[in-house]
Amino acid sequence: MAATKFQMQYREAHTTCYGLRPSRVVLLSVLGACALVQLILLGAYNDYGFSLRGPNKVDRNRLVADLLLMNSLNEICLGTKDAVISYKTNGTAQLLLHESMDHNTLIEYLGDCHDVDIFLPKDLRSHGYCEDGMAYVQFLRARALPHWVFDVHLQKADGSTVTYFDLCPATPLILMNHYWRGIPDMARFPDDKPVIMMPNIEMHELRAEHYWRVDYVLCKTKDCYRRVSAWYKQEGNPRKTKVLYTQHTSSDPTTLTKWHVKKHTPALGRIKPRDFRSLRFFHANGHSTQKSTRQILDCWARREDLPPLDMYSLDDSSKEHYAQLFPAVTPKNVDFHWGEDVDVVGFGKLLAEATVILCPSKMEGFGHYINQARASGALVVTTDGTPMNELVDENSGVLIKADPIRSEGHQMLAPNFKYKHGLKNATSLEFDVQGEDICDAVDRVLAMEPYERERRAANGRDRYIGQIKFFQRKMGELAAELAGDGSFVNEVDDADEDA
Repeated sequence: MAATKFQMQYREAHTTCYGLRPSRVVLLSVLGACALVQLILLGAYNDYGFSLRGPNKVDRNRLVADLLLMNSLNEICLGTKDAVISYKTNGTAQLLLHESMDHNTLIEYLGDCHDVDIFLPKDLRSHGYCEDGMAYVQFLRARALPHWVFDVHLQKADGSTVTYFDLCPATPLILMNHYWRGIPDMARFPDDKPVIMMPNIEMHELRAEHYWRVDYVLCKTKDCYRRVSAWYKQEGNPRKTKVLYTQHTSSDPTTLTKWHVKKHTPALGRIKPRDFRSLRFFHANGHSTQKSTRQILDCWARREDLPPLDMYSLDDSSKEHYAQLFPAVTPKNVDFHWGEDVDVVGFGKLLAEATVILCPSKMEGFGHYINQARASGALVVTTDGTPMNELVDENSGVLIKADPIRSEGHQMLAPNFKYKHGLKNATSLEFDVQGEDICDAVDRVLAMEPYERERRAANGRDRYIGQIKFFQRKMGELAAELAGDGSFVNEVDDADEDA
Protein backbone atom coordinates (compact mmCIF):
# COMPACT_ATOMS: atom_id res chain seq x y z
CA MET A 1 0.00 0.00 0.00
CA ALA A 2 1.34 3.42 -0.91
CA ALA A 3 2.32 5.64 2.00
CA THR A 4 0.01 8.56 2.72
CA LYS A 5 1.26 12.15 2.58
CA PHE A 6 1.16 12.29 6.38
CA GLN A 7 3.21 9.08 6.66
CA MET A 8 5.87 10.39 4.29
CA GLN A 9 6.09 13.73 6.12
CA TYR A 10 6.29 12.00 9.50
CA ARG A 11 9.04 9.60 8.42
CA GLU A 12 10.99 12.34 6.66
CA ALA A 13 10.94 14.61 9.72
CA HIS A 14 12.11 11.85 12.04
CA THR A 15 14.82 10.61 9.65
CA THR A 16 16.12 14.03 8.74
CA CYS A 17 16.63 15.21 12.30
CA TYR A 18 18.08 12.05 13.75
CA GLY A 19 19.70 10.66 10.60
CA LEU A 20 21.67 13.90 10.10
CA ARG A 21 21.37 14.12 6.33
CA PRO A 22 22.93 17.55 5.66
CA SER A 23 21.85 17.67 2.03
CA ARG A 24 18.23 17.92 3.16
CA VAL A 25 18.70 20.74 5.66
CA VAL A 26 16.40 23.72 5.22
CA LEU A 27 15.78 26.66 7.51
CA LEU A 28 12.19 26.61 8.67
CA SER A 29 10.23 28.88 10.95
CA VAL A 30 10.38 28.43 14.72
CA LEU A 31 7.74 25.72 14.38
CA GLY A 32 10.03 23.88 11.97
CA ALA A 33 12.87 23.57 14.45
CA CYS A 34 13.98 20.18 13.10
CA ALA A 35 16.09 21.74 10.35
CA LEU A 36 17.51 24.33 12.73
CA VAL A 37 18.52 21.61 15.17
CA GLN A 38 20.34 19.84 12.37
CA LEU A 39 22.05 23.03 11.22
CA ILE A 40 23.40 23.65 14.72
CA LEU A 41 24.60 20.08 15.15
CA LEU A 42 26.48 20.42 11.87
CA GLY A 43 28.50 23.31 13.20
CA ALA A 44 26.57 26.57 12.90
CA TYR A 45 26.90 27.36 16.61
CA ASN A 46 29.51 30.08 16.20
CA ASP A 47 27.65 31.68 13.30
CA TYR A 48 24.71 32.45 15.55
CA GLY A 49 26.75 33.95 18.35
CA PHE A 50 25.20 32.07 21.27
CA SER A 51 27.14 32.75 24.47
CA LEU A 52 26.81 29.40 26.20
CA ARG A 53 29.56 27.91 28.30
CA GLY A 54 30.15 24.19 28.18
CA PRO A 55 32.92 21.58 28.20
CA ASN A 56 33.28 21.47 24.40
CA LYS A 57 31.77 22.71 21.16
CA VAL A 58 29.75 19.55 20.50
CA ASP A 59 28.10 19.74 23.91
CA ARG A 60 27.34 23.43 23.41
CA ASN A 61 25.80 22.75 20.01
CA ARG A 62 23.63 19.99 21.44
CA LEU A 63 22.55 22.30 24.24
CA VAL A 64 21.51 25.00 21.78
CA ALA A 65 19.58 22.40 19.79
CA ASP A 66 17.76 21.29 22.95
CA LEU A 67 16.94 24.89 23.90
CA LEU A 68 15.51 25.72 20.50
CA LEU A 69 13.48 22.52 20.37
CA MET A 70 12.03 23.30 23.81
CA ASN A 71 10.83 26.67 22.55
CA SER A 72 9.38 25.11 19.41
CA LEU A 73 7.47 22.42 21.32
CA ASN A 74 6.04 25.03 23.67
CA GLU A 75 4.82 27.15 20.76
CA ILE A 76 3.16 24.09 19.24
CA CYS A 77 1.54 23.21 22.58
CA LEU A 78 0.14 26.73 22.96
CA GLY A 79 -1.04 26.90 19.38
CA THR A 80 -2.56 23.44 18.88
CA LYS A 81 -4.75 22.88 21.88
CA ASP A 82 -6.32 19.55 20.91
CA ALA A 83 -3.57 17.65 19.08
CA VAL A 84 -1.34 14.72 20.01
CA ILE A 85 2.23 16.05 20.31
CA SER A 86 5.02 13.46 20.10
CA TYR A 87 8.76 13.93 20.49
CA LYS A 88 9.05 12.13 17.14
CA THR A 89 7.61 15.13 15.30
CA ASN A 90 10.79 17.09 16.14
CA GLY A 91 8.88 20.29 16.72
CA THR A 92 7.12 20.20 13.35
CA ALA A 93 3.55 21.45 13.68
CA GLN A 94 2.39 19.73 10.49
CA LEU A 95 3.03 16.28 11.99
CA LEU A 96 0.48 16.30 14.79
CA LEU A 97 -2.44 13.93 15.26
CA HIS A 98 -5.97 15.39 15.26
CA GLU A 99 -9.30 13.76 16.05
CA SER A 100 -10.60 14.52 12.55
CA MET A 101 -7.94 12.41 10.84
CA ASP A 102 -8.55 9.11 9.06
CA HIS A 103 -9.00 6.28 11.58
CA ASN A 104 -6.41 4.06 9.91
CA THR A 105 -3.83 6.81 10.36
CA LEU A 106 -4.84 7.35 13.99
CA ILE A 107 -4.67 3.62 14.71
CA GLU A 108 -1.19 3.41 13.19
CA TYR A 109 0.28 6.38 15.04
CA LEU A 110 -1.59 6.12 18.34
CA GLY A 111 -0.57 2.47 18.28
CA ASP A 112 3.07 3.54 18.08
CA CYS A 113 3.26 3.30 21.87
CA HIS A 114 5.82 5.61 23.45
CA ASP A 115 7.77 5.03 26.66
CA VAL A 116 5.39 7.40 28.47
CA ASP A 117 2.18 9.29 27.68
CA ILE A 118 1.06 12.58 29.26
CA PHE A 119 -2.55 13.64 29.73
CA LEU A 120 -2.64 17.28 28.62
CA PRO A 121 -6.20 18.38 27.74
CA LYS A 122 -6.78 21.50 25.67
CA ASP A 123 -7.84 23.72 28.59
CA LEU A 124 -4.51 23.03 30.34
CA ARG A 125 -2.39 24.08 27.39
CA SER A 126 -1.31 27.38 28.88
CA HIS A 127 2.24 28.61 29.45
CA GLY A 128 2.84 26.78 32.74
CA TYR A 129 1.44 23.38 31.81
CA CYS A 130 2.92 23.48 28.31
CA GLU A 131 6.32 24.11 29.92
CA ASP A 132 5.77 21.13 32.23
CA GLY A 133 4.36 18.82 29.59
CA MET A 134 6.73 19.59 26.73
CA ALA A 135 9.77 19.04 28.97
CA TYR A 136 8.51 15.49 29.50
CA VAL A 137 7.72 15.09 25.79
CA GLN A 138 11.24 16.12 24.83
CA PHE A 139 13.41 14.48 27.46
CA LEU A 140 11.28 11.46 28.33
CA ARG A 141 10.66 10.68 24.64
CA ALA A 142 6.97 10.92 25.36
CA ARG A 143 3.81 12.33 23.81
CA ALA A 144 1.08 14.63 25.10
CA LEU A 145 -2.49 13.35 24.70
CA PRO A 146 -5.68 15.46 24.65
CA HIS A 147 -8.92 14.16 26.15
CA TRP A 148 -10.43 12.83 22.91
CA VAL A 149 -7.73 10.15 22.68
CA PHE A 150 -9.22 8.38 25.71
CA ASP A 151 -12.81 8.60 24.45
CA VAL A 152 -12.57 7.84 20.75
CA HIS A 153 -13.48 4.43 19.30
CA LEU A 154 -11.39 3.87 16.17
CA GLN A 155 -12.84 1.74 13.39
CA LYS A 156 -10.53 -0.76 11.71
CA ALA A 157 -10.79 -1.90 8.11
CA ASP A 158 -12.68 -5.05 9.15
CA GLY A 159 -15.33 -2.99 10.93
CA SER A 160 -14.18 -3.74 14.48
CA THR A 161 -13.19 -0.92 16.84
CA VAL A 162 -10.25 -0.31 19.13
CA THR A 163 -9.49 2.30 21.79
CA TYR A 164 -6.30 3.90 23.06
CA PHE A 165 -6.36 1.47 25.97
CA ASP A 166 -6.38 -1.47 23.54
CA LEU A 167 -3.47 -0.01 21.60
CA CYS A 168 -1.23 0.98 24.55
CA PRO A 169 -2.48 -0.84 27.67
CA ALA A 170 0.86 -0.81 29.50
CA THR A 171 2.19 2.66 28.64
CA PRO A 172 2.66 4.70 31.85
CA LEU A 173 0.48 7.82 32.03
CA ILE A 174 1.55 11.13 33.61
CA LEU A 175 -1.22 13.21 35.18
CA MET A 176 -0.75 16.90 36.02
CA ASN A 177 -1.79 17.78 39.56
CA HIS A 178 -5.49 17.00 40.14
CA TYR A 179 -6.48 17.41 36.50
CA TRP A 180 -7.38 13.76 35.97
CA ARG A 181 -10.87 14.24 34.48
CA GLY A 182 -11.81 10.72 35.59
CA ILE A 183 -9.32 9.04 33.23
CA PRO A 184 -7.95 6.49 35.76
CA ASP A 185 -11.52 5.59 36.79
CA MET A 186 -12.70 4.77 33.28
CA ALA A 187 -14.00 1.21 32.94
CA ARG A 188 -11.51 0.52 30.14
CA PHE A 189 -8.48 1.79 32.09
CA PRO A 190 -6.13 -1.23 32.46
CA ASP A 191 -5.47 -2.30 36.04
CA ASP A 192 -1.73 -2.64 35.44
CA LYS A 193 -1.24 0.64 33.55
CA PRO A 194 1.21 2.69 35.68
CA VAL A 195 -0.07 6.07 36.87
CA ILE A 196 2.37 8.92 37.51
CA MET A 197 1.52 12.28 39.09
CA MET A 198 3.37 15.58 38.77
CA PRO A 199 2.10 17.69 41.69
CA ASN A 200 2.36 21.38 42.41
CA ILE A 201 2.10 20.81 46.13
CA GLU A 202 0.70 24.26 46.93
CA MET A 203 -2.54 23.54 45.05
CA HIS A 204 -5.66 23.38 47.21
CA GLU A 205 -7.33 20.62 45.20
CA LEU A 206 -4.73 17.91 45.86
CA ARG A 207 -5.93 15.38 48.42
CA ALA A 208 -4.80 12.09 49.96
CA GLU A 209 -6.76 10.13 47.37
CA HIS A 210 -4.58 11.55 44.62
CA TYR A 211 -1.36 10.46 46.29
CA TRP A 212 -2.72 7.02 47.19
CA ARG A 213 -3.92 6.33 43.62
CA VAL A 214 -0.58 6.74 41.80
CA ASP A 215 2.51 4.57 41.38
CA TYR A 216 5.03 7.41 41.10
CA VAL A 217 5.19 11.04 42.20
CA LEU A 218 7.55 13.28 40.22
CA CYS A 219 8.86 16.12 42.39
CA LYS A 220 10.23 19.17 40.62
CA THR A 221 11.66 20.66 43.84
CA LYS A 222 13.38 19.45 46.98
CA ASP A 223 10.57 21.00 48.99
CA CYS A 224 8.09 18.74 47.19
CA TYR A 225 10.29 15.70 47.74
CA ARG A 226 10.64 16.40 51.47
CA ARG A 227 6.95 17.05 52.09
CA VAL A 228 5.55 14.22 49.98
CA SER A 229 8.04 11.70 51.41
CA ALA A 230 7.17 12.79 54.95
CA TRP A 231 3.45 12.57 54.17
CA TYR A 232 3.69 8.95 52.98
CA LYS A 233 5.64 8.05 56.13
CA GLN A 234 2.96 9.69 58.25
CA GLU A 235 -0.20 8.53 56.44
CA GLY A 236 0.92 5.21 54.94
CA ASN A 237 1.81 4.06 51.46
CA PRO A 238 -0.37 1.04 50.60
CA ARG A 239 0.47 1.17 46.88
CA LYS A 240 4.22 1.45 47.58
CA THR A 241 4.29 4.67 45.59
CA LYS A 242 7.77 5.93 44.75
CA VAL A 243 8.61 9.60 45.23
CA LEU A 244 11.22 10.72 42.69
CA TYR A 245 13.22 13.94 42.83
CA THR A 246 13.57 14.81 39.15
CA GLN A 247 13.88 18.61 39.21
CA HIS A 248 12.54 20.12 35.97
CA THR A 249 13.45 22.60 33.26
CA SER A 250 12.01 25.50 31.27
CA SER A 251 12.30 26.86 27.76
CA ASP A 252 14.74 29.71 27.11
CA PRO A 253 13.16 32.52 25.04
CA THR A 254 16.45 34.43 25.02
CA THR A 255 18.26 31.80 22.97
CA LEU A 256 15.37 31.66 20.52
CA THR A 257 15.47 35.44 20.14
CA LYS A 258 19.22 35.43 19.44
CA TRP A 259 18.63 32.99 16.59
CA HIS A 260 15.64 34.96 15.33
CA VAL A 261 17.56 38.25 15.32
CA LYS A 262 20.20 36.70 13.07
CA LYS A 263 17.51 35.76 10.56
CA HIS A 264 15.03 38.63 10.92
CA THR A 265 16.92 41.60 12.38
CA PRO A 266 15.02 44.36 10.50
CA ALA A 267 11.67 43.21 11.87
CA LEU A 268 12.75 42.65 15.46
CA GLY A 269 15.60 45.11 15.83
CA ARG A 270 18.99 44.31 17.27
CA ILE A 271 19.38 43.25 20.89
CA LYS A 272 20.87 46.05 22.98
CA PRO A 273 24.05 44.89 24.74
CA ARG A 274 23.62 44.21 28.44
CA ASP A 275 25.75 46.45 30.66
CA PHE A 276 25.97 45.65 34.37
CA ARG A 277 27.34 49.15 35.02
CA SER A 278 24.10 50.76 33.81
CA LEU A 279 21.15 49.02 35.41
CA ARG A 280 17.65 48.62 34.06
CA PHE A 281 15.16 46.49 36.01
CA PHE A 282 12.49 44.28 34.46
CA HIS A 283 9.35 42.55 35.76
CA ALA A 284 6.54 40.65 34.02
CA ASN A 285 3.68 38.91 35.80
CA GLY A 286 1.28 38.04 32.99
CA HIS A 287 -2.16 37.41 34.50
CA SER A 288 -0.76 36.23 37.84
CA THR A 289 -1.46 38.03 41.10
CA GLN A 290 1.14 35.91 42.93
CA LYS A 291 4.29 37.71 41.71
CA SER A 292 4.24 40.68 44.16
CA THR A 293 3.78 43.13 41.28
CA ARG A 294 1.94 45.63 43.48
CA GLN A 295 4.78 45.56 46.02
CA ILE A 296 7.33 46.29 43.29
CA LEU A 297 5.29 49.35 42.34
CA ASP A 298 5.18 50.35 46.03
CA CYS A 299 8.97 50.31 46.12
CA TRP A 300 9.42 52.43 42.99
CA ALA A 301 6.67 54.84 44.06
CA ARG A 302 8.62 55.86 47.14
CA ARG A 303 12.03 55.96 45.43
CA GLU A 304 12.44 58.39 42.54
CA ASP A 305 16.19 57.74 42.67
CA LEU A 306 15.91 54.10 41.54
CA PRO A 307 17.01 53.04 38.04
CA PRO A 308 14.39 52.56 35.30
CA LEU A 309 11.87 49.75 35.70
CA ASP A 310 10.17 48.10 32.71
CA MET A 311 7.00 46.35 33.86
CA TYR A 312 4.67 44.20 31.73
CA SER A 313 1.35 43.11 33.21
CA LEU A 314 -2.00 41.70 32.12
CA ASP A 315 -3.83 41.57 35.45
CA ASP A 316 -6.37 44.22 36.46
CA SER A 317 -5.19 44.61 40.06
CA SER A 318 -1.74 45.77 38.93
CA LYS A 319 -3.31 48.34 36.61
CA GLU A 320 -5.57 49.64 39.39
CA HIS A 321 -2.66 49.83 41.84
CA TYR A 322 -0.51 51.73 39.35
CA ALA A 323 -3.35 54.23 38.84
CA GLN A 324 -3.68 54.71 42.61
CA LEU A 325 0.05 55.29 43.10
CA PHE A 326 0.46 57.61 40.10
CA PRO A 327 -2.95 59.29 39.57
CA ALA A 328 -1.71 62.46 37.89
CA VAL A 329 1.94 62.20 36.89
CA THR A 330 3.66 59.40 34.98
CA PRO A 331 6.79 58.42 36.94
CA LYS A 332 10.06 59.03 35.13
CA ASN A 333 11.61 55.74 36.25
CA VAL A 334 8.67 53.36 35.62
CA ASP A 335 7.67 52.27 32.13
CA PHE A 336 4.39 50.42 32.77
CA HIS A 337 3.04 48.26 29.93
CA TRP A 338 -0.42 46.94 30.63
CA GLY A 339 -2.39 44.68 28.30
CA GLU A 340 0.48 43.99 25.90
CA ASP A 341 0.53 40.25 25.19
CA VAL A 342 4.14 39.93 24.03
CA ASP A 343 5.05 36.96 21.82
CA VAL A 344 7.88 34.60 22.76
CA VAL A 345 10.50 36.23 20.53
CA GLY A 346 9.64 39.71 21.78
CA PHE A 347 9.67 38.44 25.36
CA GLY A 348 13.09 36.88 24.82
CA LYS A 349 14.38 40.24 23.58
CA LEU A 350 13.09 41.96 26.72
CA LEU A 351 14.83 39.36 28.89
CA ALA A 352 18.04 39.58 26.88
CA GLU A 353 18.26 43.36 27.30
CA ALA A 354 17.41 43.48 31.02
CA THR A 355 20.26 43.66 33.50
CA VAL A 356 18.17 42.82 36.58
CA ILE A 357 14.94 40.79 36.56
CA LEU A 358 12.60 40.97 39.56
CA CYS A 359 10.77 37.72 40.41
CA PRO A 360 9.41 38.11 43.98
CA SER A 361 6.91 35.23 43.87
CA LYS A 362 4.60 34.55 46.79
CA MET A 363 4.57 30.84 45.93
CA GLU A 364 5.56 28.54 43.06
CA GLY A 365 5.07 24.95 42.00
CA PHE A 366 8.43 25.14 40.25
CA GLY A 367 9.10 28.65 38.97
CA HIS A 368 9.27 28.69 35.17
CA TYR A 369 9.43 32.46 34.93
CA ILE A 370 12.28 32.54 37.46
CA ASN A 371 14.03 29.83 35.47
CA GLN A 372 13.63 31.75 32.21
CA ALA A 373 15.01 34.84 33.93
CA ARG A 374 18.18 33.10 35.06
CA ALA A 375 18.48 31.43 31.62
CA SER A 376 18.63 34.91 30.07
CA GLY A 377 21.89 35.77 31.83
CA ALA A 378 20.43 38.67 33.81
CA LEU A 379 20.84 39.11 37.56
CA VAL A 380 17.74 37.56 39.14
CA VAL A 381 16.16 38.91 42.33
CA THR A 382 13.64 36.55 43.92
CA THR A 383 12.00 35.54 47.19
CA ASP A 384 13.93 33.92 50.03
CA GLY A 385 11.37 31.14 50.44
CA THR A 386 10.88 27.65 49.05
CA PRO A 387 11.03 26.70 46.25
CA MET A 388 12.16 30.06 44.86
CA ASN A 389 15.43 29.93 46.77
CA GLU A 390 16.14 26.50 45.31
CA LEU A 391 16.53 28.11 41.89
CA VAL A 392 18.41 31.21 43.08
CA ASP A 393 20.77 31.75 46.01
CA GLU A 394 23.07 34.59 47.06
CA ASN A 395 25.83 33.23 44.82
CA SER A 396 23.66 33.20 41.71
CA GLY A 397 21.30 36.12 42.31
CA VAL A 398 19.81 38.17 45.14
CA LEU A 399 17.21 37.00 47.68
CA ILE A 400 14.44 39.19 49.10
CA LYS A 401 13.46 38.87 52.74
CA ALA A 402 9.99 37.33 53.02
CA ASP A 403 7.61 36.37 55.82
CA PRO A 404 5.70 33.08 55.80
CA ILE A 405 1.96 33.53 55.31
CA ARG A 406 -0.28 31.63 57.70
CA SER A 407 -2.09 28.89 55.82
CA GLU A 408 -5.88 29.13 55.60
CA GLY A 409 -6.14 25.36 55.91
CA HIS A 410 -6.73 24.33 52.30
CA GLN A 411 -3.27 22.97 51.42
CA MET A 412 -2.74 19.38 52.55
CA LEU A 413 1.05 19.71 52.86
CA ALA A 414 0.96 23.09 54.66
CA PRO A 415 0.07 23.92 58.29
CA ASN A 416 -3.47 24.03 59.71
CA PHE A 417 -5.08 21.73 57.12
CA LYS A 418 -8.81 21.67 57.91
CA TYR A 419 -9.51 18.15 56.73
CA LYS A 420 -8.09 14.65 57.20
CA HIS A 421 -4.55 13.51 56.40
CA GLY A 422 -2.79 16.88 56.59
CA LEU A 423 0.98 16.86 56.98
CA LYS A 424 1.97 17.43 60.60
CA ASN A 425 4.62 20.00 61.58
CA ALA A 426 4.51 21.48 58.08
CA THR A 427 5.84 24.92 57.24
CA SER A 428 4.17 27.54 55.06
CA LEU A 429 4.01 27.23 51.28
CA GLU A 430 3.32 30.95 50.75
CA PHE A 431 5.37 34.06 51.50
CA ASP A 432 4.62 37.75 51.88
CA VAL A 433 7.03 40.17 50.23
CA GLN A 434 6.80 43.82 51.27
CA GLY A 435 7.71 46.80 49.11
CA GLU A 436 10.34 47.93 51.61
CA ASP A 437 12.03 44.51 51.45
CA ILE A 438 12.11 44.72 47.66
CA CYS A 439 13.74 48.14 48.01
CA ASP A 440 16.32 46.70 50.40
CA ALA A 441 17.21 44.00 47.86
CA VAL A 442 17.41 46.60 45.08
CA ASP A 443 19.74 48.71 47.23
CA ARG A 444 22.00 45.68 47.68
CA VAL A 445 22.13 45.30 43.90
CA LEU A 446 23.00 48.98 43.51
CA ALA A 447 25.78 48.68 46.09
CA MET A 448 27.46 45.79 44.23
CA GLU A 449 30.40 46.25 41.94
CA PRO A 450 29.44 45.62 38.30
CA TYR A 451 31.66 42.53 38.11
CA GLU A 452 29.82 41.03 41.12
CA ARG A 453 26.45 41.54 39.44
CA GLU A 454 27.79 39.94 36.29
CA ARG A 455 29.38 37.07 38.23
CA ARG A 456 26.14 36.19 40.00
CA ALA A 457 24.17 36.46 36.76
CA ALA A 458 26.60 34.11 35.00
CA ASN A 459 26.32 31.66 37.89
CA GLY A 460 22.54 31.76 37.53
CA ARG A 461 22.83 30.95 33.83
CA ASP A 462 25.22 28.09 34.61
CA ARG A 463 22.81 26.69 37.19
CA TYR A 464 20.02 26.77 34.61
CA ILE A 465 22.17 24.77 32.19
CA GLY A 466 23.20 22.37 34.95
CA GLN A 467 19.57 21.75 35.79
CA ILE A 468 18.74 20.90 32.17
CA LYS A 469 21.46 18.26 32.22
CA PHE A 470 20.27 16.91 35.59
CA PHE A 471 16.68 16.70 34.37
CA GLN A 472 17.68 15.00 31.14
CA ARG A 473 19.68 12.40 33.06
CA LYS A 474 16.81 11.79 35.48
CA MET A 475 14.35 11.32 32.64
CA GLY A 476 16.64 8.61 31.28
CA GLU A 477 16.68 6.93 34.68
CA LEU A 478 12.90 7.18 34.94
CA ALA A 479 12.41 5.63 31.50
CA ALA A 480 14.76 2.78 32.43
CA GLU A 481 12.91 2.13 35.70
CA LEU A 482 9.52 2.13 34.00
CA ALA A 483 10.84 -0.32 31.39
CA GLY A 484 12.35 -2.57 34.06
CA ASP A 485 15.87 -1.96 32.74
CA GLY A 486 17.24 0.12 35.60
CA SER A 487 16.41 2.07 38.70
CA PHE A 488 15.93 5.72 39.57
CA VAL A 489 18.35 7.16 42.14
CA ASN A 490 17.18 10.11 44.25
CA GLU A 491 20.11 12.52 44.48
CA VAL A 492 19.27 14.28 47.71
CA ASP A 493 21.18 14.90 50.91
CA ASP A 494 20.60 13.06 54.18
CA ALA A 495 18.32 15.77 55.56
CA ASP A 496 15.99 15.36 52.59
CA GLU A 497 15.99 11.56 52.88
CA ASP A 498 15.18 11.75 56.59
CA ALA A 499 12.25 14.14 56.09
